Amino acid sequence: MKMNVFRENLKLGTLDIQANEPFFGFTYDNEYLAQPTVLPLSLSLPLTESRYSGIQAAPYFEGLLPEGDARNIISRRLGIPRNNSVKLLQALGRDCAGDISIIDENEYPAPNSESDDNIQMYSELDGGLLSIATRPHEEISRLQEETRLSLAGAQEKIALYHNEDKPIHEGWYVPLSGSPSTHIIKPGILDSRYPHLALNEFLCLRTAAKCEINTANVDILFPENPLVIVRRYDRLYSDEKTGGLRKVTRLHQEDSCQACGINSNMKYEHDGGPGFSKVHNILATHAKRPDIEIEMFAKWGLFNYLIGNCDAHAKNISILHNMDGRVSLAPTYDIISTAVYSKTFGSKLSRSMGMKYGQHENIDRINAEDFILFARDFKIRVEEVKGIGEEIILNLPIALAAAGQEAESKGFTASEEMVRRIMVGYKQRAAVLQSV
Repeated sequence: MKMNVFRENLKLGTLDIQANEPFFGFTYDNEYLAQPTVLPLSLSLPLTESRYSGIQAAPYFEGLLPEGDARNIISRRLGIPRNNSVKLLQALGRDCAGDISIIDENEYPAPNSESDDNIQMYSELDGGLLSIATRPHEEISRLQEETRLSLAGAQEKIALYHNEDKPIHEGWYVPLSGSPSTHIIKPGILDSRYPHLALNEFLCLRTAAKCEINTANVDILFPENPLVIVRRYDRLYSDEKTGGLRKVTRLHQEDSCQACGINSNMKYEHDGGPGFSKVHNILATHAKRPDIEIEMFAKWGLFNYLIGNCDAHAKNISILHNMDGRVSLAPTYDIISTAVYSKTFGSKLSRSMGMKYGQHENIDRINAEDFILFARDFKIRVEEVKGIGEEIILNLPIALAAAGQEAESKGFTASEEMVRRIMVGYKQRAAVLQSV
C-alpha cells in the first residue's frame, strides 16, 4: 500500500509500508527536494533523500489522527478498528491539520486554491449550525462520512467553511473533495460530570486573548445546546473569490509532540511527552524571534496554571512553519479550567498538570521554588517570570469578568457561576506565584 503526501498540487513525498512495519514509512520526493524553497514536514523529519522508517514517521503522521473517545467514535462510524492507524489515515487524510493532504497513490489532491480551473468545492450546510447543536452525534457522523477529514484531539468535532461576509450564525458550508475548512465546531458535552464545559472553554480562551496571549478566535452559540466555534489559525482567507466564496490557503503547522518525534499517546510529560524545557529548546533553536516566542510560551504556561488548566499538554502547544524555514508559536487553543470540576461540581478531574512545573505535577503542590525551576526551563531570570506572572494576575480578573459578561449577553446564564468558580482557584494560585 502506498499513499502520496501533497501540499496543494505539489507532491512532497510517499508513504509506504515495508515488511514487519506497523505503520507507514515516509520518503521525500526528489523533485520536491530539488525545489528552490522547501520546508520539512516536521522538525522530527528533516529534509533528506533517505527513507524514514515506520517508527520514525509515526509520531508526525499518527499525530494527525483523532485520539481517545473521538477516535473510538469515528472508528465505529467508518467500520475501521481504532488501532488501525494505517486505515484511518487512508480514510481521513484529505484535510489534515496544517497544509498537507494524504491520498491514495492513484488519486488526485484537492482542487488547487490558486487555480480557476480547479474550483474549490463546498455545499451549503443543511439546517445550519443549529442542526449540529440539536443533533450533534448524528450530524457530525453524517458530515464525517462526507468529508473524511482528520482532526487530532480527544473531543468530537467537525471542520466547516464559513463565509466571512455573513454573521457567525449564518453562511456555513461543508468542504468537499478535500477542500480546506476554516473553522472547527465543537459541540458542548451535555454531561453532568462536566457542567458547562463549552462555556468553560469559551471563557478561558476569551480571557487569554484579553490577557494579550496570542489566541485562536473563539465564539459560542446556542445556550441550550452550546457550540464552541474556533477559527482555524492554520487557514488563511484570500481576497480572491470563486463561486462567491473566498479562497483559502493552508498554513504549515505541527504540535510539539510531532516536532519532538513523540507519539500522541505520550503527550503528557509524566508519560514521556515534552515538557517546558523541550518546547523551549524548539523555539530557541528554530524560531525567527526566539525571545518573543519564548516569552509568549512562558505566558501560556503561567496562564494555564492560574486558570487551573491541568490538561495543558504538548499536543496543545503548536508551531507554525514560515517560508524562511523558521517557526513561530501558534495561537493558543483548547484551554479549559479543569480545576473547577470536583465532587461538589460535577466529577473531579486529574490535578496533575500536563507539563511539570519545577519538581511538581500536582497543581495544588506547586510552590514558589517550582517557579524558580520553571524559569530555568525557559532560561530566563526569575524576575522575568515574576513580571510576566504579575501582568497576568493584574489583567485576568478583569478579562474573565468581561468574558463572562459577553457570554451572558449571548444567553449563557451560568457564566457568572463559572467565573466565580474559576476565580476561587485563581486567587489561591496567584498568591503562590506572587510569593516567588
